[in-house]
Formats: sequence, structure tokens, C-alpha cells
Amino acid sequence: MQVSRKSRVNKMQQQQRAWDNLPSTALVNIFSKSSLKDRLCNLPFVCKSWLNSSRHPHCWASFIPDSCSAVDAFVKSKAAFLNPFDGRRSSDPQVGILGLQSLIGKAGGGAALTSLYFFPFLTSLDGPPNDDSLLSLIARSCPNLKHLSFHGSFHASEDVLLEVVRSCPNLELVDFSDSPYIIPSILEEMGIHCPNIRGIRLNGIVEPLLSSTIINCFPNLKLLNLSDSNIGDRDLLTLVTGYSRLEYLDIMRCQGLMRYMYIIKGAHGRIAEIHYD
Repeated sequence: MQVSRKSRVNKMQQQQRAWDNLPSTALVNIFSKSSLKDRLCNLPFVCKSWLNSSRHPHCWASFIPDSCSAVDAFVKSKAAFLNPFDGRRSSDPQVGILGLQSLIGKAGGGAALTSLYFFPFLTSLDGPPNDDSLLSLIARSCPNLKHLSFHGSFHASEDVLLEVVRSCPNLELVDFSDSPYIIPSILEEMGIHCPNIRGIRLNGIVEPLLSSTIINCFPNLKLLNLSDSNIGDRDLLTLVTGYSRLEYLDIMRCQGLMRYMYIIKGAHGRIAEIHYD
């Protein structure tokens, strides 16, 4: 007796498990590897099962996809820092604060949050700054933060920056690029309260002799990205000779370097990966 086509199709459908029938733990792991925009705007609206899984705090532990290395995102490059709002920012500071507050709430009130960049929540250029409010929210809500990017923030006060440093003792990777916050007072407090710092990225203006402060504050530093900074030969020499544990150094497009090839030649035996041009 021949099986009807309809019966065969029904049997195949029964044998194949639908996406919405996947165990919630599997869906959560898959969702955590997606972009922040997908987690916000697409995945929760597929079906009820996906909606329930997208509410798990693990989905929001990191603002970068799990498939991207935190080291790449926060130290080596900013390629993973994709704006979930397609570059749009409000001139109303409260909009960004409420947006970040909502995402922190999804991450178990912030307790589950480990990786965060907050520039999409900053106000647009024609609006009043909300840097202090955003950083104060992070300091109050994210005690287990490991990776933080200050990229794009210019207006935070020193008091609030110190509040963040003192409230996030688990920080490991910090991105200071395109921000003016890498000053001795901040670094010294970070060295005291955040003993696990292993990677720093900075560019732009680097104060003379700042290298000594970095060495003294972060003896366990392994990753240092100085690309697009004005670091000079003297500071570079201090860094490469003062660190025995440094594994990665990026000095691409540093126009203040004149004799760097001589310095790099002597550092190659100690630093496994050096990027220069």
C-alpha cells in the first residue's frame, strides 16, 4: 500500500524539530552570539518561544556578540562596536539614559553584564551631554563589568569616572579611544581598585611621561594599543623596556615616533605581537 504524499509530509514534519521547539538554553546561547540590534529588534518578535528565551539575562551579558573576542573589540579594534540604532542619537539626554537603563535591566539588573560600550546612548552633538548620568548608572548597576569602552565620550567629570573605577573592580579590558580620560589620577585609581587590568586601548593625545604611570599602575598589562596616538620615542622606550609581560603592542599611525624601528628591533624578542608601519 502506497503512502500518500500528505502522510509523508506530515511524517517528515513530525521528525524535524522546529526552531521554536529548541530547548531554551540552546536558544539563549545562540541569541547571545547575535548582534545587539538583532537581540533588540528581531529575535524577540519571531515567536513566543524566542521571546521568552530572549529575556534570559545571559542574552544581555555582553553588548558585543559572543562570536567576537572581547580582546578584539575592546583593545585590538572597534569593529564589533556596531550601533544598534544605526548611528541615530537623540538630542534628548533622557532617551539615551532610559535606553541604557532598559538594557541593563535585561541583564539581570546589570549583575550579569560583563561587556559594555555606551556611546550609542550618548546624546547627539546638538543635545546637552549625558555622559555623567550614563556612567553613574553603570557604576550603580554593573558591579561585575569586565570590559568597558569610553569611546565617544568627552564630557564626563572626573568624580563620576572615579565612581565607575571604584565600583567595577573586575575590569580587565578598557578602551579609552577617542576620549580624554586617560589621565594620571584616573589611571592611579584604576590601578588600585581594578587589579585585573590586562588590556588598554588609547589614542589621540598622550601626556608626556604617561608611560611611567601606566607601568606603575598596571604591572600585569599584556595588551596595549597606542595606535593613532602622539606617543613619542622616549615613552615608547619606557614601555617596551619596563614591561616583561607585554604580549601585544600596536603603534600604527603614531606620527610622533621618529626612532621607533630601533626601539621595536630591541623589543621583538620580548613582545610576541607588534604592529607598526
